[in-house]
Amino acid sequence: MKWLILLEINESDFLNLSKLLTLSEKLKLIEKNSCYYLYSLDFEPLTNVSDVYGRATELFQKLNAVAMIHFPEFQLLNADVIEQVDENRKHHRFIAGSGTIKMDKSKASIKVEGGQDSAQFLELEPWIDLADKDKIVENVFRIWTSFEQNWVNLYKIYEIVNQDAKSKKLEEWVTKNKISNFTHTSQSVNAIGDDARHGVEKQEPPKNPMSLLEAKNLIREILKNWLNWKCQQKK
Repeated sequence: MKWLILLEINESDFLNLSKLLTLSEKLKLIEKNSCYYLYSLDFEPLTNVSDVYGRATELFQKLNAVAMIHFPEFQLLNADVIEQVDENRKHHRFIAGSGTIKMDKSKASIKVEGGQDSAQFLELEPWIDLADKDKIVENVFRIWTSFEQNWVNLYKIYEIVNQDAKSKKLEEWVTKNKISNFTHTSQSVNAIGDDARHGVEKQEPPKNPMSLLEAKNLIREILKNWLNWKCQQKK
């Protein structure tokens, strides 16, 4: 018996996720009859669909965070549709909704197989493992995936990482001027209006305000370096 998660995912995100899972030992993507599935070794010992849903939901928050760090346009995945593959390779569909798991009587044949080829190496499992053990990383992933990536939430992530790694470490990853422009812009009501962290101007507005896209890219670059640095600290 195997458990699969049916993915609501477009082709572009599927290809990007394939790149991300290339070297994964636990996760595998499967394409069958124009449908995309995720298989995880973590589901193997589970016998109850509610337990699978719980574990998949935890996994997807971390997987979504990592994917969104690597691929800015990646759309959030959910674990709402679970399929159980029986010994005859028939699958039974369970749909999560309103706090319950409901069984769909439809059946279809599916072969568990697949693999992804990509020359590009992208961090995945070390970051997911880190989030499983480190509450700070878990919190950053939660904010990154659960809330809009606006100035306020980007600044929250910056504050968390800055406190954890300290300013001197951040300045090894991105320039001091970029960090200063980010923090200055994020707090300037004259620069970004109602999106600013403050309601009144507390200093001269930045001469060259950072755009929101630039801010997202900056935080994304900081996160990549921070996560790799923390992985090294654990060794």
